[in-house]
This record gives sequence, C-alpha cells and structure tokens, in this order.
Amino acid sequence: MPDLTPDHELDQLLGFRESLPADAFVLDVMQRVQRERRSRKLILLIFGLVGAGFGAAGALLLSEPIARFFTSLPLTGTMQAVLIAVAAVAFYGWFMNEDISLDT
Repeated sequence: MPDLTPDHELDQLLGFRESLPADAFVLDVMQRVQRERRSRKLILLIFGLVGAGFGAAGALLLSEPIARFFTSLPLTGTMQAVLIAVAAVAFYGWFMNEDISLDT
C-alpha cells in the first residue's frame, strides 16, 4: 500500500530545476582541469625538448664513428645487404597481408 502522506521536501529535492545551484562548482572544476591539462602539456613539451636536445647531442657525438664505420665497408656488399633487408620486409608485408595506411 503506497504512502499517502505528502512529503513536500522530498518532492522539492526530486523536482526538475532549470538552473542547478552547483553550476559554479562545475565551472570551477572544469577550469581546474583545463589548467592541469595546460601544465601537463607544458611539462611534456619541456621534457620532450630536453630529450630531443640530448638525442641531437648523442647523434653529433656518434656521427663521426658511424661515418667511419660505413666508409670502411665495401660499397657493393652494403648495397646488397640493404636490398636484401628491404626485400625481406616487402615479402613479410605481402605474406602477412599487411595493410599499410597512413591514417592514424
């Protein structure tokens, strides 16, 4: 048997309102989230640039030994090794029916 006593406070709490009183709270939370996203992007950018700098410095330090290594190799043998490696990758792609697309 349903309760027949009217509960006006419950009706008021469950009733539909056009504007919620918590809009300011939601806006404040969203602003904080945006601020944290910006700081995260800034931190990632700074550390990415530092990492790229270390990578470039390492490449400069290793460029001469790598150049000496490749100039000491026979030209025909190096070219054949590269062609065999490319052919192996192409065969693998064909055999495994890989679909190479540039869409991300």
